[in-house]
Amino acid sequence: MPQSPPKPSTTIGRTRDASLDGAIRQAVIEIFAQSGAAGVTMDAVAQRVGAGKASLYRRWNSKEELLVDALTAANDARNHAEVDTGSLRGDLVQLFSQLYSVDDPVLQAVHQEIMRDLRGTLSYMEKVAPERLLKRRQRIQAVFVRAMERGEIAADLELGLLQDVLSAMILYGYITKGQMVTKALISKYVDGLIMPIVRKGE
Repeated sequence: MPQSPPKPSTTIGRTRDASLDGAIRQAVIEIFAQSGAAGVTMDAVAQRVGAGKASLYRRWNSKEELLVDALTAANDARNHAEVDTGSLRGDLVQLFSQLYSVDDPVLQAVHQEIMRDLRGTLSYMEKVAPERLLKRRQRIQAVFVRAMERGEIAADLELGLLQDVLSAMILYGYITKGQMVTKALISKYVDGLIMPIVRKGE
């Protein structure tokens, strides 16, 4: 008696587990905070979440993609709010506190590791997600543009240079003195450096 042909499967692919996605990203952040980019390997992440490497490669093609995705997701989750306090000083302190995650110890440690190996981390970002670097610069520039529109600072200031000053000083302080980025440190640089520069023509 001929057998009936097998019924076609109604399952198309495997449902992606969003909770595993989140666990993987969190594992990346924790490993990065402890060991920097070099410590983030597919083996290390898979071991931490208790999953096989195949689960990671089904989601991300490489360590670089996974690393940038995890960093982006972590920062987007906290830094999505628009910053507009009504003053240049308030905007800069609030924005840079967001950018450096000063109220989150794990993400704060991540930023310290990024500064420790800035060249290496930027190479990942430039290769996989250059738009993230552009977006950061645009957010900083927007703060100064609003201050100009309010008449708070002179309209002839060189924004291209000015918007890099605070980031450069934070990096310099870390490299030369090992200073952890805190809201107090950001406020110190804003009050002692940025505000005197923009008020020089008054």
